[in-house]
Order: sequence, then structure tokens, then C-alpha cells
Amino acid sequence: MFRDLRNYLEYLEKNGKLLRVDEEVDARFEIAAGIRRTSDEDGPALLYNNVRGFPGWRVTGGLYATQKLIALALGLPQDADEDAMTGRYLECFDKRVEPETVTTGPVKDIIILGDDVDLNSLPISTYSAHDAGPYLAAGVEIAKDPETGVQNVSIHRRMVLDRGRTSILAQGYQHLGQMIQAAEKKGQGLGIATVLGADPSLVLASQIKAPKGVDEAAIAGAFRGSPLEMVKCETIDVDVPANAEIVIEGVTVPGERVMDGPFGEFPGNYITLMGTTQSETWVIKVTAITMRKDAIFQAMLTGKPTTENHTLKKWSTAAAAFQEASRVSEVKSVNLTRGGAGYHFVVSIYKKAEQEPRSLIYTMLSARLGGKLVTVVDDDVDVYDPEAVEWALATRMWAHRDIYIV
Repeated sequence: MFRDLRNYLEYLEKNGKLLRVDEEVDARFEIAAGIRRTSDEDGPALLYNNVRGFPGWRVTGGLYATQKLIALALGLPQDADEDAMTGRYLECFDKRVEPETVTTGPVKDIIILGDDVDLNSLPISTYSAHDAGPYLAAGVEIAKDPETGVQNVSIHRRMVLDRGRTSILAQGYQHLGQMIQAAEKKGQGLGIATVLGADPSLVLASQIKAPKGVDEAAIAGAFRGSPLEMVKCETIDVDVPANAEIVIEGVTVPGERVMDGPFGEFPGNYITLMGTTQSETWVIKVTAITMRKDAIFQAMLTGKPTTENHTLKKWSTAAAAFQEASRVSEVKSVNLTRGGAGYHFVVSIYKKAEQEPRSLIYTMLSARLGGKLVTVVDDDVDVYDPEAVEWALATRMWAHRDIYIV
């Protein structure tokens, strides 16, 4: 697999899937517009070499914005089919290659501490027209569970509040949100490291719905076939990839909350799960920034399907759904539909009994997958072909018998 982000960029360029952009672009909207085009046109990943107001900085984006790019990140041919991609996740779900701790690495080339920290010096993008401001959207968040001591890896949006503070949207049902709550009950903040420009294996692993207590860095090791080298943070008790581009260290502030948003999110609108455009979120005080000498910043667009947010989640979630569905049925394939924003599943099965689809639907909806709609089809229907699925609905489904509303 890949040593680090730079090795991955070289690989993308070798495979004709990286475009270097020398024209000056603005971090406000223009970087996002390029990533949007990559998603819409099945284009290459982007490396912006000239960002207005940020001399010397480069920004990469759209690294995982298409099926072909995800396939390459998984170590598969870029024309790999969807079953092969789901299968790659299933191969690594239960494998573990534990990370190794090293004394230092390129991410320690530059160390900025305390009052010298200034988030405004980083080329952080504003993505969509009504966003509240610049957001860290591509950061891989790493934190240590205060109860178990096991690290957790995930991606969460972070709104820049000022030069040394951000919000972080981590819901109570998510592992990171539970860890922040556990620390706050003890009257403590939780140390969180935001990794920008991580090894692709860690980004992929961050999207796996691993059980609580599993360090996704060990799953990243399974993806790459070797241990991920980790180095200790400067100001918090967290280990981060030694070869990362940038690490932002910080601590949540117990008892402090801020309204986060609006932000153009993955459903393609500004409405939160609570039906509003803003959410009450935790506050993080940044304590350090470490980076490579010529660090590459990373941007990631989320919005109306299909964007990088959806492609990153799609096959990891499909693999988790395959495992859940296999508890009930003999499963052929699972697809998250392109327009379903991660909410809609189509499952093909080798049906053995008439009540089997009903049991499968209930199993899928009750699993921690975020599903709103589950469509079950016979094994002769291609779940990846919307026309075939619609045909099956039109010709094989009787509404009074075959639709179940929960």
C-alpha cells in the first residue's frame, strides 16, 4: 500500500488520476468548486499549488471523491467493481495489525505551541454559499477513550471560531461524542488530535463502523499490510501518524458549548437531524499544531450526493450492512444507492422463505447503519442498476403485501 499521503498522490498521478492546478484559487468556494466538479465528472483528485492569501501552501482535495479513486486507495484496479470493493472491506474488518510507536517523524518538522497557534494561517476552506465560515472537513480525529485507554479514529466537521478555537460536531450516539461526555463527567476535557493529510489507509479505516473499543489504526494496518507508525502528540495524550502532513492538537472545554452551522452537509441541505440549521456542539481549545516543512493541506467537500463524503462511506457501510444482512439471509450483494445519501440500501438475496425479506428489512433498520429505506430483491436483480431495481419493484412487488413501514 502507501507510505503516506505523498506516496498516494504520486500513485494517483501515475494512474492519470491527479490534476495539478497552478492557477490561483480562493479557499472561499473555489477549492470546493473544483472538488464538486471532480465528483460530478468522475474526474481526478486535485492538487492546488497557488492559494490566494496563503503563499507557499498547497491544498489537495477530492482524494476519495469517486469510485475509481476509492478503488485505488484500497489497492485495487481503478475499474474494480463494487462487489470487489465491498469485499476488500470485509477482508479487513476483523483483521488487526497494531500500530507501532516511533520517537519522531516528518509531522514534527515544525512545532507551534500555545499562543503562537493561529488557525487563520492555514488555508481552511469555506465550502458552500451559506456556511457559517471556514470548516476543517477532512480532518481525521483521534482521541483516547478516558475509560478504556483505547484510541478512536473518526471524521467530524469542525467550524473555526477564532485563531485558537473550533467547534466539533460529535453526536451522543457516536463514539467520539460518548468519549467527550465521559471526560466531561469527570470534569475533564478530552484531548483530540485532528490529522490532515493522513495515510489513505487511516482515512478508509476511519469510516468503518467498528465496535467500541477497537482502534481503527489497527484496521488501517490491515489495509496497508504493515503497522502504521505513530508518534506521541506534544500537548495531549494521543498518538498520531508520524508521516502525516499536519496535526492540530486540542482539548475540549468542559461545560462550554457553541452553536455550529449552518454547514452544507451530506444530505444535500442545511437541515440538521434536529430539523434546524444549527447544532449545539462542543468547543475545542487548540494547544499545538505540528506539521511537515512543506505541508500539504487537505480539503474535503460534503453536500448533495454524490460527493467525497458519500464515496468514503459507501463501501465501508455496504460491508457492515452485508454482515448484518448475513445474520438473516444468504446475501449476494448490498448497495447504497447514489441518490440515497447513505440512507437507502438495496440488498439481493438467495431467498429461502417467504418471510425472509421482512426479517431482513427489520434487521437492517434496527442496525447502527443509518438506514431509512431497505429494498430487498431476488438474486437475479442487479442491485447496482437502478433500472433493474425499479423494474423489480414494478413487476414483483404488491404494496399491500410487500411494504413494511416502521
